[in-house]
Amino acid sequence: MQNKLPLLALALFMACNSSQTTVSESQENKPMVDPAKTYAGTITESELREHLFTYASDEFEGRETGKEGQKKAVNYLKEQYQHMQIPAAQANGNYFQEVPLEITKLPEGSVASGDATYTMGKDFITFSSVEISSDQLVYAGYGVEDTNYTDFDAIDVAGKVVLIKAGEPVAEDKTYRVSGSMQPSEWSRMSEGLAKKAELLTEKGAKAILFYDPKNYSRFKRSFDYMSRNNSGRMGLKQDDNSAALIVISKDMAASLHPEIDEKAEATLLDKPIDIKLKSENEQISSENVVAFIKGSEKPEEYIVIS
Repeated sequence: MQNKLPLLALALFMACNSSQTTVSESQENKPMVDPAKTYAGTITESELREHLFTYASDEFEGRETGKEGQKKAVNYLKEQYQHMQIPAAQANGNYFQEVPLEITKLPEGSVASGDATYTMGKDFITFSSVEISSDQLVYAGYGVEDTNYTDFDAIDVAGKVVLIKAGEPVAEDKTYRVSGSMQPSEWSRMSEGLAKKAELLTEKGAKAILFYDPKNYSRFKRSFDYMSRNNSGRMGLKQDDNSAALIVISKDMAASLHPEIDEKAEATLLDKPIDIKLKSENEQISSENVVAFIKGSEKPEEYIVIS
């Protein structure tokens, strides 16, 4: 292998402005040489081919996350950085950033309230595991807490099953009560709003969340149905075991639990017994990022991340 900077090191080198040139008075009138062309000339087809063919070879077994081939792949990258004398980004010299992952399997079990038993995949969908029984269900309206509005003044959700709905409150003049304008806040956004509500309820100690979003229920269900057909699970960052379980419910299930859920947002206790028994066998995966760092000489406090 030729002793030349590969493409990644070259890009970082140029981006960080790590070469400094002192121009003497006698050289001031000489044409400037484009450093991009200079260093681009050091990249050869044979060198790129060698790296690519090695990394894509059967030796790395497809580099599947968490498997032996992936471990070989990250060690190969580490050795290349060491060969080029590019230090690790971490102060302790470790090139590896641990990434805790898990393969989430669909749970098995049921949700019931009184004489009604709800069917997973039809009445509700979830990727969570939780077991809880309670003689009351807490309705927390939109599940919002902000400077100008809160749903939690009159209720305590610690250790409870909490029913909330998508969106945020609107005043009589059609302005949004959180923003005070005609523009909705992030509480109304599908992904960001749900994440904020789930995080808030977890912080308040809720055990499980029944989330009602009739506009987007079909989107959640498509993801659930896909996993049901493939039965392969869904890989993602390992979730905090203390997070409140999230259960997305259908319009019919929401109406049976709280018939006035579409019209009313006032937080209240519902005399609805709730029994949730859901369990899944999630698989824990250990994986790593490989992180090296070239410090800029002119602006060492600025960073360019190439991933």
